[in-house]
Amino acid sequence: MGVHPTAIISDGAKLGEDVEIGPYAVIGANVNIGRGTIIGPHSIIDGHTTIGDECKIYAGASIGLPPQDLSYRDAPTGVILGNGCTIREYVTIHRASKNSMTLVGNNCFIMNYAHVAHDCKVGNNIIMANGTTLGGHVEVGDFTVFGGLVAIHQFVRIGRFNMISGISGARVDLPPFALTDGRPLYVRGINIVGLRRGKIAAPVRSAIKEAYRLLYRCDLNMANACERIEQEIEQFDEIKEIVNFIRSSKRGVARGRLGDSCDLNSEEDGRAE
Repeated sequence: MGVHPTAIISDGAKLGEDVEIGPYAVIGANVNIGRGTIIGPHSIIDGHTTIGDECKIYAGASIGLPPQDLSYRDAPTGVILGNGCTIREYVTIHRASKNSMTLVGNNCFIMNYAHVAHDCKVGNNIIMANGTTLGGHVEVGDFTVFGGLVAIHQFVRIGRFNMISGISGARVDLPPFALTDGRPLYVRGINIVGLRRGKIAAPVRSAIKEAYRLLYRCDLNMANACERIEQEIEQFDEIKEIVNFIRSSKRGVARGRLGDSCDLNSEEDGRAE
């Protein structure tokens, strides 16, 4: 299709090979669009923004517009969107508020009306279902999956392979490899399905399960649980990742649900609790 005649392409914009731009799309002067990317009708891409290769950006999406931040003073910031991303209708991804970039990794699938705020750092292979909202400066680890209508407070960190249930929200950090639910979000168990799909080896999955038993089912505070994890569990990289994530948290880490027993179910039954 090429560039539709009604599209507005500012002088200075750079378009890679085989880029398609639909009717009434608007591309700013400092935008760089990678090869094979498709920009849908009425989309707006602005700021010092780079769109990767082979992305699909659907109708009405808005990428790189100024942040919803009262402190913003027209800093020359933007968005870096990785390769192979799908950005559905009316998604908004805002540029950073100061001398930085909002980052979205490779192969992310962001559904209708989702919002990625200024200065977020979103990893690779993320799925954000409809209406999910990330506040400013949120960090999201690879392979995290958000259900619909999830709200994440600014500055929250989310570890890798987190599965977050729909219609929920978080004000504190969500640890890696967890299945989280509720409002506020609490840790129900480990994300067995995600770990299997991510080809995490069975011995590592078992170690993660034991670490979460100590953290969330044995009436220990986080500091004592981390000490026991280091003393009692084989120190795979994923186990070190859990401990480092908890110890480096500035907002606190999501807790478990009161009344849960001191055992996680066997992973052989396919459940993540």
